[in-house]
Amino acid sequence: MTLTFHGGRLPAQPARARLRLGDYLTGSLPTPPASVDWQSRVASWPMFSNDSVGDCTCAAVGHLIEAETTYGQGTTVTVADQDVLTAYEKVSGYNPADPSTDQGAVIQDVLAYWQKTGMAGHKIVAFASVDVSNMTEIKTAINLFGAVDVGFNFPSSAMTQFNAGQEWDVVKGSPIEGGHCVPVGAYAADGTLMCVTWGAVQKMTAAFWTTYVDEAWVVITQDWLNAKGLDPQGLNLYQLGQDYAALTGKPNPIPAPAPQPQPTPSPTPAPTPVTAQQLAAGVRAYLTSQGV
Repeated sequence: MTLTFHGGRLPAQPARARLRLGDYLTGSLPTPPASVDWQSRVASWPMFSNDSVGDCTCAAVGHLIEAETTYGQGTTVTVADQDVLTAYEKVSGYNPADPSTDQGAVIQDVLAYWQKTGMAGHKIVAFASVDVSNMTEIKTAINLFGAVDVGFNFPSSAMTQFNAGQEWDVVKGSPIEGGHCVPVGAYAADGTLMCVTWGAVQKMTAAFWTTYVDEAWVVITQDWLNAKGLDPQGLNLYQLGQDYAALTGKPNPIPAPAPQPQPTPSPTPAPTPVTAQQLAAGVRAYLTSQGV
């Protein structure tokens, strides 16, 4: 089936207040692995009506829920098309009876809706922007949280490449058709990144990312954190929650880390009892050494 592009991601609004993941990455953060895959265990990826409606920003949420429940809980939560379309209608004002209202949405607005209202019964705890120019930060976010939610300017060549089963790469001079949003949940050692769009896993080169991607977000979900049992190493989640509370006036959604218990000191070993025979032998040895 040959698809045509439906623009759905409106431009980012960098002047708006937001949390930034880089503020919470501590010096103890480990180097991200050479490759990561948080996608392949999902059996299938729905279209979520993005072949006919510009709801990619909300379709990305549906795909993120499916991936993070698969890896975090061991069972894939099924998100219905109507869950995605309802979110798109609420966030963007889209009216299915009036195609002219299909104008797309801002990713930050969609994430705020996901945090406040939820989709398919699942909410996020918080979300933060990620520096798209810092690939180490991007890979760290994917490794720790399962994916980044990405917005980019979509060249017409990418639609041709998708329909031909090719990876997305830069084609000089290709005009921009609009904005698109995808979750990126895997990357390879050669720098290739893997996203989910239009019911399929799609590869993009590092050059494609550098040329077209202009926003990325990480979401923090209880679905994902439950898999770890504790905060990921090197990330101050509680402080992120404190800043979220200061930004929104809402309570910190992230519990304070439990204090580390002090190790129990090892007991002093009891002296080994000495028998009368051992004592007598020791005395004789001493007297002999003294020439007695």
